Amino acid sequence: MSIDVREYVRCCQVCQLYKPQTRKPPGKLQQTVVHGPWEMLGVDLTGPFPRSSSGNLYLIVFVDYYTRWVEMFPLRKATAEVVSQILTKEILTRWGVPTFILSDQGPQFVSAVFGETCKRWNLQQKRTSPYHPQTNLTERVNRNVKAMIASYVEEKHKAWDKYLPEFRFALNSAVHESTGVTPAELNLCRPLKGPLDVELKPHLCDPDTSAYTTAKQIAEFQKMVNGNMEKARQRQKINYDKGRRDVYFSEKDRVWIKAHPYSRADKSYMAKLAPRWKGPYRVIRQVGPLNFEVVLEETGENIRVVNVAQIKPCFPTAEEMDRKQHQRILKIFEEESDEEDFVGFPA
Repeated sequence: MSIDVREYVRCCQVCQLYKPQTRKPPGKLQQTVVHGPWEMLGVDLTGPFPRSSSGNLYLIVFVDYYTRWVEMFPLRKATAEVVSQILTKEILTRWGVPTFILSDQGPQFVSAVFGETCKRWNLQQKRTSPYHPQTNLTERVNRNVKAMIASYVEEKHKAWDKYLPEFRFALNSAVHESTGVTPAELNLCRPLKGPLDVELKPHLCDPDTSAYTTAKQIAEFQKMVNGNMEKARQRQKINYDKGRRDVYFSEKDRVWIKAHPYSRADKSYMAKLAPRWKGPYRVIRQVGPLNFEVVLEETGENIRVVNVAQIKPCFPTAEEMDRKQHQRILKIFEEESDEEDFVGFPA
């Protein structure tokens, strides 16, 4: 009876759809490794903010994955046309064309207009999986920018775009933990001189020392930065993986996908009381270390790519269902074979 009860609870669809998970989240850290400045560019939109005196509502942020150099621009409209113009005029024609550009799956970045801009500049697009923004380094920068804005606007929230140039200067002139140097030193081969530096008139370091780089020392400088970044990646992965676990899925596995419902007051529908998961889905294939392509089991529709953190196993499993189906078929044949053969009517 204990085995039967355990199996019944494990396969209960209501429990699987509504009960929260108490285990460690699945999916250990997968790091993006770049080998030079402006090899990969991250981009993200944030907002809407309160409409400022300049009429701005949104903020677009670009981050170079290697140097951590940040560019940010306030926008009145967050359309694909505006985003494409900013990318062309302020990034590609100023800093050159990266190999890759990584964004989320916002409508501005999956549009034909943005895709045509990337194609025209021979820029390869990469996108994060739905509901998993951690893949994009720009999300981390956005958190710092929002904290900066909140620290300065106080009660005047319409002035959120007033100090953006100063925030950009601060981010690009601060020593980054991963690289050990400032984004400006790595991107421009020199530190950004601030107002305090001009006032104190500091003595320049000897160009022959490893503390200060010039154009002649850029190769050694990048070698030092690569070593710092490798140490930082190892440290970050160890700390991140402490709270994660490995999960593996194979082709045709049955899984649930995490639901993200919205409350609807007009429908008397509350998100907190809605199912936490939806499906079941079937795994089609693995498209990355942590991403899987899945399809709705009942209809074979709604094909999508999801991160492993957004899926969990569905019970009974595909193997268990196939085994039960096989047993049912065998039972039917056995029942039919037990029946007496018809020998005809008596003479």
